[in-house]
Amino acid sequence: MKILVVGMGLIGGSICKSIKATTTHTVDGCDVQPEVLEQALQDGAIDGTGRMEDGTYDMVILCLHQRIAIQMVQEALPHMQAGTILVDTCGLKGRMVRDLTYRCRKHGVRYVGTHPMAGREKSGYYASIPDLFLRANLIVTPVDDTDPEALETVTALAREMGFGKIVTATPMWHDNMIAYTSQLAHVVSSSYVKDFCMDDALSFSGGSFQDMTRVATMDESMWSALFLDNRDNLLYHLDLLIENLTDYRDALKQRDEERLQYLIAEGRQIQEENVRKRKEQLENS
Repeated sequence: MKILVVGMGLIGGSICKSIKATTTHTVDGCDVQPEVLEQALQDGAIDGTGRMEDGTYDMVILCLHQRIAIQMVQEALPHMQAGTILVDTCGLKGRMVRDLTYRCRKHGVRYVGTHPMAGREKSGYYASIPDLFLRANLIVTPVDDTDPEALETVTALAREMGFGKIVTATPMWHDNMIAYTSQLAHVVSSSYVKDFCMDDALSFSGGSFQDMTRVATMDESMWSALFLDNRDNLLYHLDLLIENLTDYRDALKQRDEERLQYLIAEGRQIQEENVRKRKEQLENS
């Protein structure tokens, strides 16, 4: 295939490098920063440069924030050739899948919503690596109007690139799960570091501290938009977390050791069951 990747940040750059490293497809890049494209050409991450409006690609992969992506697609669709597969890698799916499926179908473009579950603390093209997606999960969010052949082409490419598990979810369930597994973790991490003890934390910390603080270095522009675009789901899980934390706080205030033991055991049992299920999934995969 001839593939165009739009947005050469961490995800887009890594997709280009992965495609070049693991497949025989041709891949071009598109980015607003000319220096990034020049570097990608020097790295051999892309074969050339292009635009969605060129209308010469078998597949276009959007690696942009959903607000920008939807606007770009609206402008480019009249110039894209029928049959082109349009893929996005955005972190939210509800609004985007509904909007782009309808718009693309009118122009004969085949849209498939995806979300690669991979990332790094660093962002931008210069942080991109060819093995970012190795054994990572890929979420796909097909709807009734999703073209089956296009979906199969996308998942086949993902397997070539080294993705581990292809997970199918409705767009709305995807957004609910992302609020819990990703966005809530970022809120907790950002809140956790706002303690005066951070000044001396390096001398007293181990793995648990590093795990809790790792994603606090998130980009505020991107993540604040993601939080607000998924506001209802994130508020639900944040309220639930606050309720659970309040249980621990109240038990501590009341010096209720029996209650604390119950709360800790409850959490341990839930996580042990989660680990057991994960082990079974790995054994059966």
